[in-house]
Amino acid sequence: MDKLTHYFPEDIRLIRWIEDKMHLAKYNLSLSGLEEPDFASMGVDTSLESMRREARDTGAYFKEILADLYGYERNEVFLTTGGSEAIFLISLLARAEGMTVFTGLPEYEPIFNVPQNMGNPVESYPFSSLPSRISEKSGNKAAFLSNPNNPIGNLHSGEFLSEIRDSVGKTGFTYVDEAFLEFVMQEKPKSVYDGMPDLMINGSLTKFYGFSGMRVGWIIADAEKLKKLNVIRTITGTRNPSYPLWIAGQCLLNRHRFQERSRKIVEPNLKILSSIVESHEGIGWQVPHHAPFGLVRYSRKIDSEVLCNIALEKYGLFLDPGDFFGEPGSFRVCFTSRPDVFAESMEVFTRFIEREL
Repeated sequence: MDKLTHYFPEDIRLIRWIEDKMHLAKYNLSLSGLEEPDFASMGVDTSLESMRREARDTGAYFKEILADLYGYERNEVFLTTGGSEAIFLISLLARAEGMTVFTGLPEYEPIFNVPQNMGNPVESYPFSSLPSRISEKSGNKAAFLSNPNNPIGNLHSGEFLSEIRDSVGKTGFTYVDEAFLEFVMQEKPKSVYDGMPDLMINGSLTKFYGFSGMRVGWIIADAEKLKKLNVIRTITGTRNPSYPLWIAGQCLLNRHRFQERSRKIVEPNLKILSSIVESHEGIGWQVPHHAPFGLVRYSRKIDSEVLCNIALEKYGLFLDPGDFFGEPGSFRVCFTSRPDVFAESMEVFTRFIEREL
């Protein structure tokens, strides 16, 4: 029994928290992606007949649209069933190559938890000291990070990413999760991927496009790494179904409509939330400009999970404990609800802040 316990994976606390408690919430401030849209109103053709007529190979169809939009080469695109599979596969690749994985803090818990569960040595440090900490380590190294950062909600600078890559060196690789890149709201999405073999990225339609019901994601990497990922993926035998890829391609072709939808939801919600955070003593944050969530820090001496349970049980507010992201004394709050619903939730959130913090 002891031997089995030693090898049994650790729970991802954030995922368990959401699965076990979200259904109890009246106001869900943990939902980091936009809700699934009415595809017809977004110009998305969901017809099976159209798919059969226009896209016999939906994988090639989607890759072509994605590569054209982001500026990738089609042979750099590896399709996944959402971002979670990408983290899993890249963690297995790091494990196969005997790498120590470095992550910054605060960070999306699967970024450091999944590679650890795959058997990688994982070392996590505040982002301010991360490059120097990586440089001090010898051997094969990889750096994992989200950009925009989850939970802070802002992009890392190009200079910082260059420091990370230099500290990892050419024998390892830097992996950047760009699941929330579309929320930067650029005319064309500007990935950090530059085609060099020391860099891998992944993306997903789950968050910005509200594509949680039909998960489509991708990894972008050089040919050698994609070949290894293909071998690893044969363990699961997972492949993207045709129909979600057809609809995903239609979403990308109608991207401007999804941008309009995002602006109408995220911008007014952020304005309300910023006003509340900035007008109350004892809490603060770095205003999130590039994702629909932010990390609110508080001065009261109370465990973040205890605090979030109080928010849920007494106020019906569902927040995410900062400890799950490696940042005690904080909680993540998302602002993806419809503005009318969000405004109502902020009235309750204000009472929570005033009475508990």
